[in-house]
Amino acid sequence: MKTIKPEELKPEPVEFNGAYIPGVTIRWLIKKEDGAERFAMRYFELEPGAVIPEHHHEWEHEIFILQGKLIITEGDEERTVESGTAVFIKPNAPHSYKNIGDTKALMLCLIPYLKI
Repeated sequence: MKTIKPEELKPEPVEFNGAYIPGVTIRWLIKKEDGAERFAMRYFELEPGAVIPEHHHEWEHEIFILQGKLIITEGDEERTVESGTAVFIKPNAPHSYKNIGDTKALMLCLIPYLKI
């Protein structure tokens, strides 16, 4: 069994198209090296106003908003989500995230590990 708190890991910058996304960090809570054969659990922090630009990939996402208020888009659909909300992003769907709150947004994101 592994137990870990996000603050025990160093936040890493998030890269997109060869550049780091300002105001966004990731911490890999559970990964293949921990024995996770199927899924990875990631912890994202988005500063107020930070944006993860639209992108897509062949795997799904399961997301849980721990803190903050974000606009999440999937294709033409846009939703405002807050703490306590679960979000499912379909495979191959273009999607993006924007922190529209006054505080840091925190979210857990699970993805199939075999696809990363």
